Amino acid sequence: MERGQRVLARRRGPGGGCAASPGARREGTDNRCYPDRALQQTRKATLLRRLLLPLAISALVAVAAACGGSSSAGDGTPAATAVPPSPTPSAPDLTVFLGFAFPIEGACLPQSDLLLPNAPREYRGGSHEGLDFYTVDNCTEITMGTPVLAAKDGTVVRADRDYTPLTPEELAEANRRIEAGEANAFEVVDLFRGRQVWIDHGHGIVTRYAHLGGIADGIAEGQRVAQGQIIGYVGDSGTPESISNPGQEAHLHFEVRVRESFLGAGLPPEDVRAIYERLFAPLEP
Repeated sequence: MERGQRVLARRRGPGGGCAASPGARREGTDNRCYPDRALQQTRKATLLRRLLLPLAISALVAVAAACGGSSSAGDGTPAATAVPPSPTPSAPDLTVFLGFAFPIEGACLPQSDLLLPNAPREYRGGSHEGLDFYTVDNCTEITMGTPVLAAKDGTVVRADRDYTPLTPEELAEANRRIEAGEANAFEVVDLFRGRQVWIDHGHGIVTRYAHLGGIADGIAEGQRVAQGQIIGYVGDSGTPESISNPGQEAHLHFEVRVRESFLGAGLPPEDVRAIYERLFAPLEP
């Protein structure tokens, strides 16, 4: 059984995917689990505000810094220098978190919470920082060589064309660092991501596409790409199985980075799911 299938089996249990989702129900001939729609819409609105709050705070801090000044107390303290008023910063641009497309044609969000951000990753002693797209839980067939698409227009800032496959020695050293408490060190996590492409979308947002088996022609650092453009191909690079059982762990690991963190960091699964549903929702006319 592949690791993706084992993850799903542990998550679902005897009650299926609905067992751990209050208010969820089963619909359709495929007997899949769907959350309560009214509750989902409320969470979407709340979580979008939570996501944008840091930007709003930054704007307020900028206003305070621009308008601050010293005052004279008449005791020899230098008099305040008049500072012309600065224009009020515009409200945060909500559209930067909207209009993303799935990085694989026909894909959808996984039903299993263990394929979402913040899920534990026992094999490297850390937490998941993105979405995993497997053929078993993502609405479409995903195999070695499946095209990977840019989720939104942007500029390529990393393209691992000179990637060398993970070696047993590198894996052993990574495991040693994990045992030493360095599971979340960038070098360790980056090693397990394998061959990657990163795209900068502006506003501090970068998408990462990992475990690639190859990179599409013409994709290089500095290259502008359009939403839906093929940037690479699904593989298993960086996974322990690429050494022990090549070809059996084919999937795409997809991250949305927001400055120094990842989208949904620290939130419970239902909140993470609502944020990503909003991220991939079609833009209204």
